[in-house]
Amino acid sequence: MNKKIIASAIAALGLAASGSASAIVVGGVDFGAAGETAHIETSTVAETFVNAPGQTLLGYGQINTVNGNLFYSNGGADRLYFVFDYNVLTFNAASGDATFDNGNMSVYMLPTFNLLNQSSAANLALITGGTLWATLSGHPENGGPEELTAAGILTGATIAFTGSGLLDMVSGPNGVMEFLDSNGIDDGAGGFADILLTSSGSNNVLNPKDNTTGCKTGQAAPGQWCIAGSADLRGLTTVPEPGVLALVGLGLLGMGVSLRKRKAA
Repeated sequence: MNKKIIASAIAALGLAASGSASAIVVGGVDFGAAGETAHIETSTVAETFVNAPGQTLLGYGQINTVNGNLFYSNGGADRLYFVFDYNVLTFNAASGDATFDNGNMSVYMLPTFNLLNQSSAANLALITGGTLWATLSGHPENGGPEELTAAGILTGATIAFTGSGLLDMVSGPNGVMEFLDSNGIDDGAGGFADILLTSSGSNNVLNPKDNTTGCKTGQAAPGQWCIAGSADLRGLTTVPEPGVLALVGLGLLGMGVSLRKRKAA
């Protein structure tokens, strides 16, 4: 083996090791130093209004930060966006509380754009035209069928909620699946999910490009884009142990010493 090749390999490994202490980049997303153990994404979300079992909750959003970093992909030129849908399992008309199952979420990467420059229908088309970055599915909570629960306020023209749920990684290219498929969130029934989702929203400020008249008068129809808010996605990560990198580096160094001795002999 050429000495220069060995030296280059050791140097590259050293850069990888030092880089892992400052930044973990997976699938074009910089998770920073915190990415060695955990991740948290903050996002803006828009959702449709639902008010009965069997309906479909549809939503989309933009991931604003990854482990606190606003410019997490291509210096901020690119961003992660997502779409999701859930089946309404139960709905309490008096309180507005609801549970959901059969959840699906798809995450896409595409050039950064403003969600308020076009309607929700146009946003859905733009997002799903991007590059698929990950797919996830709902994970049951506490041994029951519900994958997402929401505590709501539904009084006259007031619509508001807080919610939480669990998600499992299904697929993701370029190491995304392996990185986020950590099984680090206790589901309350002896199993583990990959990601905890928490969210909140209301009908106070909505996309001006949507028809939201019913949302503001208490006459909302199922399927109308009547809720806007925020959501956090968090979980643990799976990355190579620093000790593994060190062992590989020592192995390469030992190989280089051995070859030098052999050549001198």
